[in-house]
Amino acid sequence: MRRVLLRGEPFVEGLPESLAYHGLSVFTTLRVERGEPLWLEEHLFRLRRHGEALGLPYPGDGVFLADLRALQDSFSGVPCLRLRFTLGEGVWLSEARPHTPPPLAAYREGVRVHLTRHRVHPDLARYKTGNYLPYRLALGEARGRGAFEGLLQDAEGHVVDGSRTSPLLYREGTLYLLEGGLEGITREKVAAGARALGLRVERVYLRPEGLRGLLLLAGSGVGLLPAGPPPEELAPLIRALRPACYTG
Repeated sequence: MRRVLLRGEPFVEGLPESLAYHGLSVFTTLRVERGEPLWLEEHLFRLRRHGEALGLPYPGDGVFLADLRALQDSFSGVPCLRLRFTLGEGVWLSEARPHTPPPLAAYREGVRVHLTRHRVHPDLARYKTGNYLPYRLALGEARGRGAFEGLLQDAEGHVVDGSRTSPLLYREGTLYLLEGGLEGITREKVAAGARALGLRVERVYLRPEGLRGLLLLAGSGVGLLPAGPPPEELAPLIRALRPACYTG
């Protein structure tokens, strides 16, 4: 029997030790715009598959849908939310907070990206797990350099993931999906949209010297964010995926 204090107060519903201290959990984050959760079915499907891969029983979509309704009720009138579902051993967590996307200028001018020294886990990189320390360190390093996002590599030196987004590369009419990291849901939506625009889409492993072109960042919090001014042919795709959270 453990006794847990949270900010000095007893935490009655104790979390499993494996979740609290060892990162044995999977999670997904999604955006809710004016009451509509984006790609909810895909997020729950990935959460279940990643949980099963780590041996975590899935309690069913119903518990998360009930939590979603309760969280939305508590944030009534907030135009945009960031929602997170977490699955652990015999427990699930649901949380929401108001979401503020990057400024509109970032979608026209781009953001800075920094290649960090951090590497993804060789066995867990494709899963969205609570074993998240390399990504937090990568984001901290990037912010220390004045960048919006930090990129991580695998053991062979391929650029495979971002600290909070999935990286892509655009060059001469082809969109390259950088493989080796998390199977990003927003990234797949980007790929489908690119094909609809008549662009080629390829999945590749690239080292830093191969990143010639325009880097793009895909994620639930940002949609599709360029790392520099985007060419005109990408403008419809960026607009289509841009968060609809702006006011005024």
